[in-house]
Formats: sequence, C-alpha cells, structure tokens
Amino acid sequence: MRGTALFVLIVIAMGCRNPPPVDASSQNAEEKAASRELGSWKGTGSTTLGFVSESGSFRITWTAQNYDRAQPGRFLLTLRSGISGRPMKVIADHLGAGGGSVEFGDDPRLYEFLVESSRLDWPISVQETFAPRR
Repeated sequence: MRGTALFVLIVIAMGCRNPPPVDASSQNAEEKAASRELGSWKGTGSTTLGFVSESGSFRITWTAQNYDRAQPGRFLLTLRSGISGRPMKVIADHLGAGGGSVEFGDDPRLYEFLVESSRLDWPISVQETFAPRR
C-alpha cells in the first residue's frame, strides 16, 4: 500500500510541472508576420519616390555612402503623404556615411519619400509587413 501511495504522489507531482515553453521557430507559418518588398531604389542627389502600402505598416532601410571622405555628404530622408505631400516622419537626417532602419505604422495609402542628398550615393528599400493570421 505504501509503495502505491508513493507512486501516485510521484505521478501527481510530475503532472503538476509547467509545460515546456513553446519554441517560436516551431510556430505555424500562418501565425508569423508576412512581409513583401514594396520597392528599392538607389541614386545620387535629391529626388522624390512614391509607393503604395496596403497595410500601412512597413520597415524602411537606408544607407548613405560618401563620394569623398574629406567632405562628408548630407542625407535627409522624409516620409510624406503621397496625396497631400504632408511630412509624416523624418526617417534619416545624417551627415556622412551611415545607415539605418525604421519601422513605420499608419493607414494604408500612397506614400512618398523626399530624398535630399549631397555628395552621397544612397540605396533605400521598403518592406511591407502584415500582421500574423490567427
């Protein structure tokens, strides 16, 4: 009888342990956020670039590369409404070579970048992100 009671206590104790943590990499693909490239551009000097976002949520990645290290260039990247031209966010205001990435969230719409650059080469890319399906 004593051995049976001890066995029952052990089984109960094992059943009360916390479940193992769920590994995020093992989640179903439908539960993960999806993304797609909205556009990528490269250039020199100043310009305006337009794109449409269906989700309003995206990541902007930029890099600025100097022509001449002795004279660092300036890079200013502003996200604007593609309809009114209203500034929405300064993405980068950088002197010299560098780079970065910024997450942005708003409504689905037409957007544009105002690129103001001197003495720099620059690539810019935009990845749209969609919330995970549940």
